[in-house]
Amino acid sequence: MCAAARLAAAGVDVLAVEKTAYLGGRCSHRNRDSAIVTTGAIMIPMAKQSAIREAFDLLGAPMDMIELTGRMMYRLPHGDYDQSSEGGGLRGLIEFAFEGNKDAAQQLFGRFIAALEEIPPDDPTFRDWLVDNTDNDNVIRLFQGFCAALMGTNLHEIPAGEFFRFLKYSSRGSRFGMARKGNGELMETLAAAIEARGGTLRRKTQCRKILTQDNAVTGAVLSSREHGEEIVHCDFVLSNTGPDRTVELVGGRELFDAAYLELLDASPHEAPIFHISFLTDEPLIEDFDGCLVFGNNENLIYLEIPSLISPDVSPSGKYLHTAYGAPSDAANANLTEELENTLAELRENFPGKLDSAEFLVKARHSGQSPGMHRWAGHMLPVTTSIRNLYNVGDGSTSPGTIGTEGAASSAREAVELILSGQAPGK
Repeated sequence: MCAAARLAAAGVDVLAVEKTAYLGGRCSHRNRDSAIVTTGAIMIPMAKQSAIREAFDLLGAPMDMIELTGRMMYRLPHGDYDQSSEGGGLRGLIEFAFEGNKDAAQQLFGRFIAALEEIPPDDPTFRDWLVDNTDNDNVIRLFQGFCAALMGTNLHEIPAGEFFRFLKYSSRGSRFGMARKGNGELMETLAAAIEARGGTLRRKTQCRKILTQDNAVTGAVLSSREHGEEIVHCDFVLSNTGPDRTVELVGGRELFDAAYLELLDASPHEAPIFHISFLTDEPLIEDFDGCLVFGNNENLIYLEIPSLISPDVSPSGKYLHTAYGAPSDAANANLTEELENTLAELRENFPGKLDSAEFLVKARHSGQSPGMHRWAGHMLPVTTSIRNLYNVGDGSTSPGTIGTEGAASSAREAVELILSGQAPGK
C-alpha cells in the first residue's frame, strides 16, 4: 500500500492486487462481535519523518490516530514500571530492572550509550552482548520482553548491531499511535487517495505467477471471479508476499542467480507470533491507555486495551483487549503448545479476571502469513536478481526498522530506486 501510494503520487500507472477483501495485511482489522480487532499491528508510527506517514502525506491522506508515544509499562517479577509516569527513558528502565542499584544501572546504561555511538557488529547476538555486560537476570528478562514485543524475535535471535540500530532509529523523534477506527480504516483512506490519483486497487484478486523473460519482469498472471484469469503486462513488480513465496511465484529457484539464493538461504526463519483478542466487562488494568510489555513470562509478551484508548473499537459496556505471545525459540517453535501457554500466562498475570472473557481471536500467525517473514537483522534486500522485481514488506525492512515502519521503509527504498532510474539493469 505504501509503495502504491508513493508511485501514484509520482504519476506512475499503478495496479495493486490483494487476494482477500481487506487491504493492509497485518495492518488491517476484522469486525468480530461488534469489535474492531487488529490483524496484527497495534502501534502505528505517525511522526512526520516516518515512512508510513510520508506515504499518506504524499497523497494528502489523513491519518486518524490517537497518540500513544511514551505510554508504555513494563512488568518484571518484582513489579510494574510505568514509563509514562516515571519517565527516565532507557536509563529509568535499566534502573527499574536493577531494583534501585543506581551504580550498577548507571554502569550498564553507559555501555548502552557507547554502543549507540559506535554500533557493535552483528555477531554476537544481543543476548551475548547483554551477558557480557551484566549478570542481572532482571535485565535479561526486561530486554527479552522488549525484543520479543517490539522487534518480533528473541534476544538470542537478534544480532547485537541490529538491536542498537533499532534502538537508535526508534528513539529519534519517534511518535506512535493507534488508529481511532481500526487499521483497516487507515488503509481504506490510503486506498481512496491512491485511486484519486488514478491508481487501481483490486480486492479478491490473486497473483498466480510473476512473468519474466531474459531475466527481467514482463508482467503477472492474475485471477479473480470478476475478471477470471488474465495476464497484466508491466515494467515493474513489487511483491509483498515474502521473499520465499516471491521466488515460487516467479517459477522457482533456477531463475535466480547463486548470490541471491545464498542470501535467501542464509536466514530462512520466519517469526511466528500468537494473537489473542477478547472482550471483558471490566478492563484487566484500570485507566490504562498504553501498552504493557511482559518480562516475566516464557511466551506472553504484550497487552493493550484498545477500547480504553478509542471507545470506537468495542461495543458499549465491553472492553476489548489484545495480547501477543512469541515462541521462546522461533526456529524450533511448538506453536500449539506455546499458544496454550500464552493463554495460561495471561490468566496467571490477571488471576480470575478472564473467567468470563469472550475470546474473539486465538491465532497463530505462521507459514505464508507469519508475524514477520524474516527475523530482525536477517532481512533480504528489496532488489532481487530478476531485473525490476522487488520485495517489499516485513521480509525486506531497512536496517534498524521493524514491523509496519520497516515494511513502509522497504516501499520507500524500492520506489526511490525505480523513480531515480537506478533500478538494477536500467
